[in-house]
Amino acid sequence: MKSRIFSILFFFGCMLMTAQTGSLTGSVTDADSNESLPGVNVIVKNTTNGTNTDFNGNFSLSDVSSGDVIVFSYIGYKTFEYTVSSSFNISISLEEDVEALEEVVLLGYVSQKASNISGAVTTVDGEAVAKLKPVRVEDVLQGQAGINVIASGAPGSKPTVLIRGISSYSGNDPLVIVDGINLTLDDMASLDPNNIESISVLKDASTTALYGVEGGNGVILITTKGGKRNQETQFSFDSSYGQQSVEKTIAVLNASEYAAILNEGSVASGGPVIFNNLLGLGSGTDWQKEVLRTDAPIIQNNFSARGGSESTSYYLAAGYTQQEGILYGQDKSFFDRLTFTSNLDVDLTDKLTARAYNTYTNEKGSGLGDVLFNALNMSPTTPVYDADGGFGISNTITQEVKNPLAQISNSYNENNVNKITGKVELEYEVLKDFSVTGRLGYNYVDIKNKSFSPLVYYGAGHNQTNALPDGSPIVSVDPATGESTQTHNRVNEGSVEYFRYNFEVLGNYSFSIDNEHNFNVFAGFSMTKNTGQGLYGSAVDVPFNSWKFADISSATGTQEFQTTSSWNSVGRKISFMARAEYDYNEKYLASFTLRRDGSTSFGQNNKFGYFPSGSLGWVISNEDFFESSAVNFLKLRASYGIVGNDNISPQFATISTFPSYSFGDNIISGSTLQAIPNLDVSWENQVQANIGVDLRMFDSNVSVTVDYFEKSTEDLLFNPTLSLYLGTPVYPSANIGSTETTGIDVTVGYSNDFSDNFSLSTSVSFTSADNMVTEIANGDKYIWGAGYGIPYKNLTQFREGESPGIFWGYKTDGIFQNQGEVDAHATQPNAQPGDIRFVDVDGNGVINSDDRTKIGDPFADYTIGWNLNLNVYNFDLSVFTYGSFGNDVYRAYERNLNYTNKFARVLDRWTGEGTSNTEPRYAFVDGNNNTRASDRYVEDGSFIKIKNVQLGYNFNLSESSYFDSVRLYLQGKNLLTITDYTGYDPEMSGGVLGSGIDRGNYPTPRIVSVGLNVKF
Repeated sequence: MKSRIFSILFFFGCMLMTAQTGSLTGSVTDADSNESLPGVNVIVKNTTNGTNTDFNGNFSLSDVSSGDVIVFSYIGYKTFEYTVSSSFNISISLEEDVEALEEVVLLGYVSQKASNISGAVTTVDGEAVAKLKPVRVEDVLQGQAGINVIASGAPGSKPTVLIRGISSYSGNDPLVIVDGINLTLDDMASLDPNNIESISVLKDASTTALYGVEGGNGVILITTKGGKRNQETQFSFDSSYGQQSVEKTIAVLNASEYAAILNEGSVASGGPVIFNNLLGLGSGTDWQKEVLRTDAPIIQNNFSARGGSESTSYYLAAGYTQQEGILYGQDKSFFDRLTFTSNLDVDLTDKLTARAYNTYTNEKGSGLGDVLFNALNMSPTTPVYDADGGFGISNTITQEVKNPLAQISNSYNENNVNKITGKVELEYEVLKDFSVTGRLGYNYVDIKNKSFSPLVYYGAGHNQTNALPDGSPIVSVDPATGESTQTHNRVNEGSVEYFRYNFEVLGNYSFSIDNEHNFNVFAGFSMTKNTGQGLYGSAVDVPFNSWKFADISSATGTQEFQTTSSWNSVGRKISFMARAEYDYNEKYLASFTLRRDGSTSFGQNNKFGYFPSGSLGWVISNEDFFESSAVNFLKLRASYGIVGNDNISPQFATISTFPSYSFGDNIISGSTLQAIPNLDVSWENQVQANIGVDLRMFDSNVSVTVDYFEKSTEDLLFNPTLSLYLGTPVYPSANIGSTETTGIDVTVGYSNDFSDNFSLSTSVSFTSADNMVTEIANGDKYIWGAGYGIPYKNLTQFREGESPGIFWGYKTDGIFQNQGEVDAHATQPNAQPGDIRFVDVDGNGVINSDDRTKIGDPFADYTIGWNLNLNVYNFDLSVFTYGSFGNDVYRAYERNLNYTNKFARVLDRWTGEGTSNTEPRYAFVDGNNNTRASDRYVEDGSFIKIKNVQLGYNFNLSESSYFDSVRLYLQGKNLLTITDYTGYDPEMSGGVLGSGIDRGNYPTPRIVSVGLNVKF
């Protein structure tokens, strides 16, 4: 009996133990970093009993029984299931889900899983931005597939950014969207790269058509950092200090060589020997050494705080960047940026969320103009300072070249920009997976600038001298009337304001049918207004000829020397857009987009335009028949669509009342026609097609993306020439041209975590784009672009039948070695042995302007970018190398006056038959015009640059440490350039019609820096 009772008690005891119920507590961490994970979903499987981890990753879940299955899920991590045993206090580690982390890509108004995208998109994450630490955000896009970024070396200066080639004459800058706010490439200088979470670049019509008339040049979407829900405030401080220098200098003549050449040139032209004692001259002044710094500082600091509760998240940041130029005169060449950012998300109710994102930026800057041009051309026999301590002058150089240090001293300008950019947004969840968003975005820009032109003395007779040697004004007296005039200093001031707002109402609905047919439908309305106004003034006779007193209110000059001008502008746009996305079991993909834009940039008869697009995709690897142990993912995709470009002024007729006319002794205000509207002008119509393939292999360690694209632009916008009887208005834009672009983008990547202490990722991107102007219906079939020199020489053209922005000039065919060769050649006026032989392109037997032809192309045939990231224990290494191939550079920095300095290649000049077939004879009198624009000045500008190397060390910290992480890093930027170009830097920005012209351009500096990143 006792044994039976014991058996019953034992049975019920086991039942009670098996069915033990209580509160389950524990913590959740990242399996790799061991960091706590806040906000993890913790739920009893197949029930509604659940909770979330707190700030420290801890949780407590009541009413849990042994044997229950607990599901732990978190965005970006693999879902984990745990079966409760006898222990009710547990520790869980979640592993990152690589597939999930790359899933969602921002496409502007919508987002989509990466595996379901059937368009062409390039993405860059915030970690890659942080490792490059650029001053301007555009730099991180260089070397990415389909994107050509041509950097500029001056502090804070804007680069040229081309997405998939050149398709327009009126403007090729892509549209920039930051957190849903419409901006421009000019606004990128205001962005602190430390605040960026991710960047998406939309490259084909299926992704850019949602932006309609603004999407033709591609779209750069930037998402800034936000807060994190259920996380205690985490502070981050990043600071770096670096020094900048120039990688190389240009070979010019020293004083002795210079004197010998001038003697030869003078005698050859029938003149005297200029320098009688060459030995006493020595090396003379090295002007490049005098103006170029080796220790120009660059400082970058950023402090941020991010966190949140269950209903609120926030991100606050302050940043400061200071970059001095590599030219002496620290206060004359610099870029300073101060930013304050506040991003706030608040759940007002369970269904209503409010967002307020705001950034204030202050930019200050100053530039020095053509100092390097003067350093290259100034006589090396001229001293830096004269015997009295003043700046040395040349009595023989009387045109624009001058002592570059004197130029720096006499250069005064400043630019002060204040910007407020932000949005206020409300999102309401009408139904599950159906939300409506109202957004007001705004961008206010206030620009104040000032410049001062003092009285200067660069030598008697110099065309830029406006003062006597003692600094006093030059007074001239008319002998006929006795009236006197004098030179003046002058101050110029300007104030410009821009304001843009866009109001949008957006709706998004996602749903599935039978869990196989998945739909996402989007529709929206947008209304935009741009306003601008500018006021400018100038006055003379600033007291004491001093920048300190340079202000219009201080100037004492009379009213007749004062000038004022102003302008106002307004532009409006209204848009409707819709997009539908479909996938069948993530196997068959489709998207369709339509946007309707109305714009004041269009003529009255073409106010609205329609921009449709569509794309299809097939994920072959999801087919039942697909079996491959090597291939993990394979997708084919294709897209076709129409986008636009409206980079022209609004079509309003305007009248200027600025001109004044003299009638006797009276000055009468007049008026003139300033702008004429074109009632029929419309947007540039750009048709794009894209075919691509995405491939992942070997456990997704190897990835390959290939795209082939075609773009055809009709109704290209130009400003044709008007008849002179209409006066001198701004010519109205007209649709009179077309272009075609074809190309290929390729990205190949490899990544692998070999162990907890060793990981490697690397990728190579290849981009090629062939551009062709197929029509310019302006009669001439071409439009001149940029040029150089005095007298001015036209150089670049936008020409039918050629690629945009080509160099246009004479082809050379060696050097005439004797008179017989001169006589046998086509008629070339004033040519003699030792002169350049120019090619008779049209074959008419005469060398004249009709023989000019294409002599170079500043844009690359293809570019390559290589990224490498390596992590070994606590060390991390990142390397970025960029190559540009097939781009030409035109040397436009050679002034070629008799007394300006010469370049080292003149030492290989022709001095008699057979001595040279590349460099002509040297003489003061150049009857053959050997210095005309020709391929003599064109060089291969191909290059490979080690753009960035960063080596970091992450310190081991104890659990009791106040800091979450501490990382020290060393960084080198632009460490090495491999090129055949003889100038400073073969990479030079200048837009479509100005790139590749080296006028003594500011080179991209080499930067070596050290930095520290701390999180706590």
